[in-house]
Amino acid sequence: MNGNVPHSISVNIPTRNRPAHAAECVATVLATSGFDELIVIDQSDGTATEEALAAIHDPRFRYVRTPTRGVTIARNLAIELSKGTIVACTDDDCRVAPDWATRIADLFEADPDIAVICGRVRVPEALQGSGFTLGFDPQVREWKGRYPSLGDEWGITANMAIRRDVLARVGGFDPMLGAGAPLRSGGEPDFIFRVIRAGMKVLNAREVVVDHLGVRTDGEEAQKLILGYGAGTAAAIYKHVRLGDPAAIRVYLEFLWSTMYRVGVNVVRGKRPIGLGYLLAFMSGSARSYRFRVDRRLRQYVNR
Repeated sequence: MNGNVPHSISVNIPTRNRPAHAAECVATVLATSGFDELIVIDQSDGTATEEALAAIHDPRFRYVRTPTRGVTIARNLAIELSKGTIVACTDDDCRVAPDWATRIADLFEADPDIAVICGRVRVPEALQGSGFTLGFDPQVREWKGRYPSLGDEWGITANMAIRRDVLARVGGFDPMLGAGAPLRSGGEPDFIFRVIRAGMKVLNAREVVVDHLGVRTDGEEAQKLILGYGAGTAAAIYKHVRLGDPAAIRVYLEFLWSTMYRVGVNVVRGKRPIGLGYLLAFMSGSARSYRFRVDRRLRQYVNR
C-alpha cells in the first residue's frame, strides 16, 4: 500500500425500497466535501427511489438501478464501477457527519499501513429506546495480527472505508453473506477477518461518525434481525473454520463458549436463558454453511 499517492474517495450507498431514506442520505453526503464520487446502487422493486433521486444533478452523483438482490452484491457492483483509491461505504438509513470524508482521507494519509477504517455508527439520542438500532462504538483502536472476539469490535459497512489495493489482495464482499443474501448477514466480519488474516491493519476510528436512523420495532421485527445477525456471523466465520484456519477456529470457539456461558449463568441464577435464541441462531448459521461450497482460493461461498 502506497501512502504517497493522492487519495480519491468513492462513496457507495446500496438501497432497496426506502426512497425517503435514500434521498436524505444522498443529500447529507453531497452537502459535504472531501470525496470525488457517490454511487447509489438501487435494488428496489418499484421506481419510487429512482423518482426520489431524479432531481439530483450533482456531477459527483451516479445512480445505478439493478435487478440484483443482496447488500454485498450491491457493494461489489459499486466497487467495480467506482474509480477512487479509497472506497467509503455507508447505508441509506445513515446520515454522515460534515467532516466524514475529510477525516477518512486524513487518516489514510497519516498512516499508509491502514487497510480498512471502521468508523463510529451512532444512534441518535432521540431514537434510543424506541426499538432496536444497530450501532458501533469501538473501544479498541486497531486490530493487526490479532482478532476481536465476535462481539462489538467488528466494524460495519454503515461506516467503513477501504483502500482499493486491499480489495485487490483479499477480494470483495462475499455475495452469499449480508442482508438480502442466502446467509442473511456476516458480510463485515468475513471481510475484516480476511483483511487481518492477510497481515493488514484495521483501524477503529471513533472520530469518523455517521448517525444510524434505521429502527426495528421491539418484538418480532427486532428479534428476526438479531437472530439473522447471529446466523450470518456464524456462517461468516465458520466458512474459514471449514478451511481449517486456526485463527477462525479460535474466534469461533471463543464466541461459542462466551454465548453458552452467558446462557448458563442466567439459568443457574434462575433467570430466563437470555441469549439462547441467539445461540441457536448461531448454531443454525454454522449448519447452513454446508449448503454452499467454499472456494479455497477466494475464500468465498459458491453455490453447489
